Amino acid sequence: MKITLIFFVFLGVCHADDIAQAAGQIFNNILPNLISNHVTGQQGNTAQNTFQQIGTVVGGVVDYAKKKSYEDLLRQAQDSTTDDDLLRVSEEMFNADINNAFNYIQVNLQGKTTPMSRNDEAQSNLLNVPENVWSGPTIRPFVALFDNYHKNVIRPEFVTPNEETEQTTYINTILATGPIRSLITFLVNKGITQLNEYPEQVELLRKIWFTKYARHWTGLCKCSCAFENVFMAELKSNEVLGLHSWLFFAKRELDHKANYLGYIDKLDLSGKGLILKQHSVLSETKDAPEVNMFVGTSPELETALYTLCFMTRPDRPCRLRFNNIPFTIQTKSMKVENLPVIDTAYPTW
Repeated sequence: MKITLIFFVFLGVCHADDIAQAAGQIFNNILPNLISNHVTGQQGNTAQNTFQQIGTVVGGVVDYAKKKSYEDLLRQAQDSTTDDDLLRVSEEMFNADINNAFNYIQVNLQGKTTPMSRNDEAQSNLLNVPENVWSGPTIRPFVALFDNYHKNVIRPEFVTPNEETEQTTYINTILATGPIRSLITFLVNKGITQLNEYPEQVELLRKIWFTKYARHWTGLCKCSCAFENVFMAELKSNEVLGLHSWLFFAKRELDHKANYLGYIDKLDLSGKGLILKQHSVLSETKDAPEVNMFVGTSPELETALYTLCFMTRPDRPCRLRFNNIPFTIQTKSMKVENLPVIDTAYPTW
């Protein structure tokens, strides 16, 4: 009876080929113990251990099925998405970005510079962000995540229950917004029907953005994640990694921990923001010679665009458009326990 029940659990979580492999594992590894127990009349701890073994196999198969489902989901998104699809859905996402802050902030570009120059061509901060922008409905839970991480890639980080709650709050908040709804609808229409279920949507964003992984060559410390790299900044020796969020950069400027040296180039996005290439120094000595970032866009729009491009065009240019202005998202992926996640992502043109 218990074996039958376990088999139906498999039916709920596995594809057909997963079920075959799961059944093989159970009958090859576990059933002989059950038969032996029955023949010899052994009871108690031996039988209990046998069912614990079954539980272990069940757990392993469930994990295997989830990993395979995630890989299949990413593969289906890549295979079913055309270049025209990306142009269309990126327009939809921008048009749905009602929390866009570009018209409420001041951008002080000042002098032009180059990645090689250390001359300060900007005497003022790049960004002036009013208090009401910081209290925006999606910016507030986004910024609340900033103090959950340490910039050094080899300093251990431990996710507390409160930090998990902040992750969930951010994910739940952006899942109610236009850009993320456009992303989910697009993926469902591409046949990824499991994303009709809200818990699957939450799990997808959590897996892509908050899976912890090691960035140092030793691999000993899982001290990084996609959110930290893309939307904040990390230090690897003297190298600045990430720094692609205008909100994080504005916070660093307010704390006198970022010195904007000037802009290298910019692309105007028809009143919805900028894509900016700029040169800055962090913490007085850490040079960031060429940083690409959106400016004025909402956290949910950036999350939607980066997620879209990671899922459909990983590790290669993802060509998008807003109001007939073409631009590109470049993603880089890495594997964590053989599962692809975002290493970094940024806009360019």
